[in-house]
Amino acid sequence: GREGGARRAALAAGGGAEEGRGVARRLRGRQLRLLLCFCGYFGWHLVWPLRHFVLYAPGVSWHEEGHLHAWHMKLRSKGGWAVLEAVEAGGRTTLYTPTSDRHLTYGQVKKAIDRPHAFLLWTTGLARLHMMAGRNLTALHPRSCFSLNSRPAAPLYAPPTANLLDFLGGYELVPPFGPSAVGRWLTSLPPSSGEDQCEHHLPYRADLMRKNMDELHTAAGLSFRSDGGGGRRSDWKLFAPNGQFAYTQKLHLVDDALADYLRRSRGVHGEGRT
Repeated sequence: GREGGARRAALAAGGGAEEGRGVARRLRGRQLRLLLCFCGYFGWHLVWPLRHFVLYAPGVSWHEEGHLHAWHMKLRSKGGWAVLEAVEAGGRTTLYTPTSDRHLTYGQVKKAIDRPHAFLLWTTGLARLHMMAGRNLTALHPRSCFSLNSRPAAPLYAPPTANLLDFLGGYELVPPFGPSAVGRWLTSLPPSSGEDQCEHHLPYRADLMRKNMDELHTAAGLSFRSDGGGGRRSDWKLFAPNGQFAYTQKLHLVDDALADYLRRSRGVHGEGRT
């Protein structure tokens, strides 16, 4: 009896040790997975902000590709102007600029001028307004002049022959997920010294471009009026033909209707679009 009891006790002790080793192995497995998760999380946040050194053209503070989440905030001062030359069928040309758009707030105007993605979204809205106005838009050519951190001024959106209609709706994914705009409708970082590269320094009349923008809004069925009867500038809003606020109508998105308009108005079937 004593030997049997001792054997049972030894077996029980052995089983307990095996169970303890299994628990230890499971704990080690959980710890390993947790360690891998932490390493992946922190590794991503260390590598992602540095991606512009490998994936993008030099000068991220200039062309803005790879600028977001890149530890480049507040490291640059960039100022200048941008104008679009709208060309319609028949040869009519009209000049527009974000600063003349009543649809934009002051903060949106600043972003729409010197941030390429925001500028292209505003350009998309401009194309949609031409569609709503029944105008046959064939091209949108950029004119611009900017200076980065006191460097000599240079065009940011160029060449002037670039047709931004070719790129609407195709700039949401940049390298490594999509093509870069540098060399297509954005310029490379200008040298830190040398000659001024701008052909013009805002030779356009602001009052004329405001008139052009207001006429386009009217032709598109948009109206600028007070939403509450107040006399303050902030009480006035741009309304769409359906009576809704214009900013709720997603004018800056390329939907099927706008894509079809661009194909028909320009007589192409997707060529050059990215």
